[in-house]
Amino acid sequence: MLDDGTRKPLTVVSAGAGWGKTLATASWAASTPAVGPVAWLSLDESDNHPRSFWSYLVAAIRSAVEVPRGNPLAGLAPGLGGEVDNLRRLVAGLTRLPKPVVIVLDDFQVIDEPAVLAGLSELLRRPPAPLRLVLLTRADPALGLHRLRIKDDLAEIRSRDLAFGVAEAVALLGADGVVVDPDGAQLLVERTEGWPAGLRLAAFFLKGEGPGRTPADFAGNDQAVTDYLAEEVLARQPPELRQFLLRTSVAERLSGGLAQVLTDDPRGQRFLELLERTNAFVVGLGSDRQWYRYHPLLREMLHHRLMVDEPQMLPDLQRRAAHWFAANGQPIEAMRHAAEAADWHLLGRLFVTQAAPLTVSTERAAVVALLARIPAELLADGAELAVSAAALRMHAGRFQDMQPHLERAQAQLDATSPESRIGTQIAIRLFSTAVARVRGDIAALVTASSEALDVLSGPGVALPAADQYRAIALSTLGTGLLWSGSLDEAEACLHEGLEIATATRLEASRINMLAHLGFAATVSGRLREGFAHAAKAVELVDARGWEPLTQAATAYLTLAMVHLQWNNVDEAQSLLAQGRAAATLDLAPRYALGLTQVRLDASLGRVEAARNQLVRLRHEIGQWQLPAFLERWQAITEAEVDLAAGDPSAAMTKVRTSADDQPPFAHEQTCLAEALLAGGDPHRAEEILSSLRHRTDDRSATVEAWLLTTLVADTLREDNRALEALGKALDAARQEGVRRPFLVVDTERLPRLLTRVQQMDPSASGFVDELLADMGLVRSHGTLVDAPAEPLTDRELSVVRYLPTMMTNAEIASELFVSVNTVKAHLKRIYQKLGVTSRRQAVHRARALGLLSG
Repeated sequence: MLDDGTRKPLTVVSAGAGWGKTLATASWAASTPAVGPVAWLSLDESDNHPRSFWSYLVAAIRSAVEVPRGNPLAGLAPGLGGEVDNLRRLVAGLTRLPKPVVIVLDDFQVIDEPAVLAGLSELLRRPPAPLRLVLLTRADPALGLHRLRIKDDLAEIRSRDLAFGVAEAVALLGADGVVVDPDGAQLLVERTEGWPAGLRLAAFFLKGEGPGRTPADFAGNDQAVTDYLAEEVLARQPPELRQFLLRTSVAERLSGGLAQVLTDDPRGQRFLELLERTNAFVVGLGSDRQWYRYHPLLREMLHHRLMVDEPQMLPDLQRRAAHWFAANGQPIEAMRHAAEAADWHLLGRLFVTQAAPLTVSTERAAVVALLARIPAELLADGAELAVSAAALRMHAGRFQDMQPHLERAQAQLDATSPESRIGTQIAIRLFSTAVARVRGDIAALVTASSEALDVLSGPGVALPAADQYRAIALSTLGTGLLWSGSLDEAEACLHEGLEIATATRLEASRINMLAHLGFAATVSGRLREGFAHAAKAVELVDARGWEPLTQAATAYLTLAMVHLQWNNVDEAQSLLAQGRAAATLDLAPRYALGLTQVRLDASLGRVEAARNQLVRLRHEIGQWQLPAFLERWQAITEAEVDLAAGDPSAAMTKVRTSADDQPPFAHEQTCLAEALLAGGDPHRAEEILSSLRHRTDDRSATVEAWLLTTLVADTLREDNRALEALGKALDAARQEGVRRPFLVVDTERLPRLLTRVQQMDPSASGFVDELLADMGLVRSHGTLVDAPAEPLTDRELSVVRYLPTMMTNAEIASELFVSVNTVKAHLKRIYQKLGVTSRRQAVHRARALGLLSG
């Protein structure tokens, strides 16, 4: 039936407990079905959160099939992403799989979260061709099955299909050492209605003690089975095993160590192995038999009996389980047991000592779901619970509401238990950094992060989450130092934190640090290094489906700045839009994105748009005090707008003339030199440039300094010096791919000077040709001619540069971070503009026009 069913997108195996849904499907999966590989996901109540559900489902798929490189499933991690985008990427990834994959969702009846059900319904509305979904459930799922029936996209297997016949009953009983004749088997089948669990229990019954047990003596209904489990499985165990079964029923899965803690008996592993060997409804998990689980019917009965007979034991057993999981590095499972014990103070302690850093990991949803179980009226009852309240507000995006809870936590810190005081103190500081970032309070960001690191570096700190806390603190400190203008210190913090975050799998912090390392490198003129860091951050966000992610805002900013310097204006504009979508809750990068937009507009001569954007930015920040770095960056940007407007006098009033060499000193000075040159004072411009030309700490500024030196020398009729300076500018520009300054600084004189350099130095020919093409000019037989009537866009030019290679469209798309369809669309327009019909013709035509060298 499963072979036939999995020819369709959805198979529902729906029957009550004990019908053998899981066993039958597992046996089929183990037989290597022809339809394709099988991914298996066993569900429980904690999987009702959409991000947890989709995270585990994607992980199950990746464990079953080899996902090709470039497939969206390869890096998708829905733990932090938007649900709509996650589903879109899942569909795209499934669609691109080379062959069908069966996804089995066991115990699907526990899923009742509307968002999860809606997502699956959407997935099944237009199912990807390779998808074969199998749901094992005790009740029909709310997935619009009627619609799937009409489309013939649904196969259904129900209890009547799973029911054992007489021959199967005889075989099952025989496997348990019970011989019955066909009439006896028929009677058992009728009594149990073919229910496999009932027949299995009948075998235990017939083997049991007592004279003359016959099939006629066995009753097969649910209550009878429950009574049987209680009387024949539990009651017949020795007292020590009876107590063992009852007390360990609080855990969904057991190890020998956990069982020992729950029972105060060192024989936990031995008892578990014994119960499995005697077929007492205990199943070993994995080949090493380190973990076990009870049959759901048995565990339900045991847990109910424990609640009835020893209700006072339950909270203590749950607390023991919580402490054991905490000691064994499983904080979420520990918190779950603390919540079951309704021990909210324990849950709070576990949060601040172990789980708080997971709020910036893929486990965030699971942590928040457990915190949400704390009664609202208790969230002020102690520092740990107050911190938990702040975390809940952060997850809800209510950053301004976090502060009162953090202040309450600080006020109650002295009353905190010694084992959680340090964790609470650190958590207060680090959650305070989230508030500081939203407010744009960079000084507070640096202070809180530094204080957290000071506590972590104190004597005798033994905190389970110490490494993760350190990674987060270094991330936020590096961020704050960067916006304060202390780039060297910032990079040191970020590099150290990145190593720890990578090791501890704090991916949101890792993305934040990659983004800010990229920004630090870029503003220091190391464009290729900056691009690599920021591209990696965006790659992680994109692969895991987390867009838009606040921590990635600075990565988009960085990539936009680099692409602007590389003269990929269209790409820079697109990245600025992505950055703004991600930066809604982070004031500093949001403002920096706005300034970059102003610079882009000014460089294109859109002075009015640039000035309007500056007005909007000033209105947006209100009374916000710009951090030192942004304050100086804003002054440079305003000066660039003045220069683009032809007002060098106004530009000179904007930038500093002090000897301060803190970033962005070099760009202030080149801006001032450009203003002086435009204002008719080349000698003063030369004085400023003389101290900049040989700097090695800002390569972009070095390009600008040599380029302005070229124009100063040309103004002073120092022709040889002008050409020498332009050659140095070109050499420096080639190292980092800098193009934009050549296109915005005196576009009347530079084409002539570039042509002369090219004539004198053939090695510069390729790069000069590219610059001339970017200016809208190409070379033909040593003269400058107009470019084609309809010029290629920046992105089309980028594609053209790959055409002489052997790279496929897919490989070009990967290099440019776009889709294959986007590359194909660019090629279609390129062919039209160049008047060609093939890639080879496009290469020849592009070379003739000077768009390609060689």
